[in-house]
Amino acid sequence: MNEVNDRGYQLIKQELFKYLNADSNAYKDSYLLRRIRARMRKLGINDFMEYYRIIKKNKQELDDLLLTVAINVTEFFRDPIVWKTIERKVLPELIEYKRKHYDTTIRIWSAACSTGQEPYSIAMLFSEFLGDDLKRYRLKILATDIDREALNTAIRGVYPKEIVEKSVPKSLIQKYFLPMGDHYRISPQIRRYVEFRRFNLLSDRYPRGFDMIFIRNVLIYMTKEAQESVFRKLYDSLEDHGYLVLGKTETILGSAARLFKLYDLVARIYVKRKNVEVK
Repeated sequence: MNEVNDRGYQLIKQELFKYLNADSNAYKDSYLLRRIRARMRKLGINDFMEYYRIIKKNKQELDDLLLTVAINVTEFFRDPIVWKTIERKVLPELIEYKRKHYDTTIRIWSAACSTGQEPYSIAMLFSEFLGDDLKRYRLKILATDIDREALNTAIRGVYPKEIVEKSVPKSLIQKYFLPMGDHYRISPQIRRYVEFRRFNLLSDRYPRGFDMIFIRNVLIYMTKEAQESVFRKLYDSLEDHGYLVLGKTETILGSAARLFKLYDLVARIYVKRKNVEVK
């Protein structure tokens, strides 16, 4: 029997997305099956219907399933070419735009921020690029995720040394991290720019007014219909000059493609097209 058509799997899926207050067809079945199976293996369960009965009785297990489904693969300055492109092309343009319009507020959204490495990387990038000029601006980075545990880690801002040293240059470690035994803590000068908040990309009301939005390596797990819905909301969240940064294997297809113009193919950066009617 095809697992997608299994009655127990369909009930699990229905229960999970009711909990998320989202369309049950938002994520690809192939992805959901892998994640649900991983949770079932951990509990020594092989039958979908048996697992469904457990999550109906045990809200903690439903929470644990949600954490399993959530995507938490991240690192500081993940995919270096993206950060180099932003540093060399995007930031000079953005700062020039701000100067021309006498706008001293810079608003960035790190959607699906996981354990916080991405928004902290953004803050370090702006600090390095602007130097003392950063004092002239109000840098506001909104970092959101649906995973409470991941957000708690992000808020603490404490990471094992091997994770930090793997991807952060020594010069930045010395400037922006505080040693804590076999861990590093993000320094207050970087932490102050980031606000963490729990957010559901599928059902919550999207904030607006951003100069740049990072939403990387999340949409690839969603169905085409769910992706298009998210892209339409992101379009409204961006200012007219805004940039959208996707994961290296992600692209904008379907009806949402008319909303954005490709800015850099390798870095998967797009810019908002002005005055497009969102349907």
